[in-house]
Amino acid sequence: MQGLRIVRSRFFWRLYASYSVVVLATAAITYFLVDTRLSETLTGRLEANLKEESSFALAFAQRWLERGEGGEELQEELRRIKSETGVRVTLVLRDGLVIGDSHKNPASMGDHATRPEILEAYRTGFGIIERPSETVGYPMLYVARAVEVDDEPVGVLRVALPLTDVDAQLQTARSAVVLGTAAGLLAALGFGLFVAQRTTQPIAAMRGVAEDLRAGRYDSRVRAVPDDEVGVLADTMNRLASELAERIAKMTSEDERLRAMLAGMVEGVVAVDGDDRIAFANQAARVLLSLEDDDIQERRLWEVARLAGLAELLEGARTSGTVQRAELAAGERALEAHASPFATDDERARTGLVIVLHDVTELRRLERVRRDFVANVSHELKTPLTTIKGFVETLLTGAVNDEQHNVRFLQRIDDNVERLSFLVSDLLSLARIESQAEAIAREPVSWRELIVRAVARHGESADQKGLGLEFDAEIPSVVVLGDLEGLTQVVDNLLENAINYTPAPGEVRLTLSERDGRGVLEVSDTGVGIPPQDLERIFERFYRVDKARSRALGGTGLGLSIVRNLVGAMGGEIHVQSEVGSGTTFTVELPLAEESPTPVAGRSDDKGDPVVEEPRVQRVLTDA
Repeated sequence: MQGLRIVRSRFFWRLYASYSVVVLATAAITYFLVDTRLSETLTGRLEANLKEESSFALAFAQRWLERGEGGEELQEELRRIKSETGVRVTLVLRDGLVIGDSHKNPASMGDHATRPEILEAYRTGFGIIERPSETVGYPMLYVARAVEVDDEPVGVLRVALPLTDVDAQLQTARSAVVLGTAAGLLAALGFGLFVAQRTTQPIAAMRGVAEDLRAGRYDSRVRAVPDDEVGVLADTMNRLASELAERIAKMTSEDERLRAMLAGMVEGVVAVDGDDRIAFANQAARVLLSLEDDDIQERRLWEVARLAGLAELLEGARTSGTVQRAELAAGERALEAHASPFATDDERARTGLVIVLHDVTELRRLERVRRDFVANVSHELKTPLTTIKGFVETLLTGAVNDEQHNVRFLQRIDDNVERLSFLVSDLLSLARIESQAEAIAREPVSWRELIVRAVARHGESADQKGLGLEFDAEIPSVVVLGDLEGLTQVVDNLLENAINYTPAPGEVRLTLSERDGRGVLEVSDTGVGIPPQDLERIFERFYRVDKARSRALGGTGLGLSIVRNLVGAMGGEIHVQSEVGSGTTFTVELPLAEESPTPVAGRSDDKGDPVVEEPRVQRVLTDA
């Protein structure tokens, strides 16, 4: 992998190519210099030989040039000299006439007066030149020497050798130089390849480490660190990678902590960029905005959460540069949104935003309940007070002396005062239960014994309405965890409701059983029933299905609300099932106890039957 990375490195090839160019240029220059020097040396040696030969033949040439004519004898002499020395010898008179030549018949040779070597000989004494011979047709090295008699030039002795021998020697030498240069070049290129690889290897390793760091593999390091400047750079990169890994780990840890904090927040948190594209959204935000699609990254917030006023909130925060607040409706939820702008690294980009969402649905519901409660309390108090005021004014204007009606007026006043007393007592009871819901002490209570006493207390009112009141316990004893007085009030309120809203002839039945580790009490009646749309609201304060009938029966509208709060405070649940015209069933479930029950307070008459008493919790709360 490392070798492949080096081979693919452009730096490696640039370094090797530069080295190769230098080596090739050096080899070419060396070859040129050697070739030139060798050529000069061979040519110089040849020139020296020819000058020496011309000195040996000078006396011979003077004799024949002085005679001014040649002949067969001269040709024989010249051929002998050629055979002994291998040198071509030519005698040329002053007028350019060739009188003798070792290679050719002088008669066939033209005028040599204009030959450059001869002209140079007359001018300087020696004429040396390389040129193709017009007589033999191949390159020759000519050395011409002026021959003087009595200090007067009488002709020229010219000696020549063919350059083919020199070329052959040069070719042999060139071949040797080329082979040596090629061998040295190959060795140099191989050594250059080794050097380039050794030089490039740490750089390629550093490049690989940089790519690993970019890919998130922060444990990658340069293993082989040379002892030079490149090694210093590699060591610096290793230390940089270690510091980067530490910082990334720290940032990752901080990011995970931040994400864990944001994920655990009840408030929804959404971060968007300058184009309103979602960068982050915690789980609470997904729930509050009903974002079911997991892939919401890079999508615009107002595309995935279509809330009226959301786009205006984002634009307002971005334009003003300050925190903006708005209340948004998300289905049945009411969300209070705060949009805070934050700066991005790119100054040209639009400002990003962090949106914090608070679910204020319950708060708004409680505000609505509080308003309804105040209105209902005011209405419930106003009605009897108005009635009392009216009768009192009637009595004060003279009706007090009307023996036929004054007692009836006073009775109506007493009824409304009693109604006010019940209302205030229930309000105090409900307030006390809600304020002490977590402080209610639970203990083992015999639910069966408590129900038996409650049935005895309400038996007379059931008989007066012509109703049957029955209690059926599947097991002899059901011990639950609860508060004795609270449980008494729960059973009394449910029985009172069942008797009041069941017309004669009817029946009220209580059933006690155990189910899945819980005690279960069912209070059923054959009364008027509750419409389906009212079932979810009957536990609200002052809520009445039939307001006129409820007031006529003396109800305050707080009984079922008290029952629900008491059952919840004791760790239980209450449910209701009803059908209009067929009756209603209230089901109360409480956890079973493992210890012995607390005896139910009460006393018996002379016959041993339980004496009906008012619930102590009602009396205590009323006194408060």
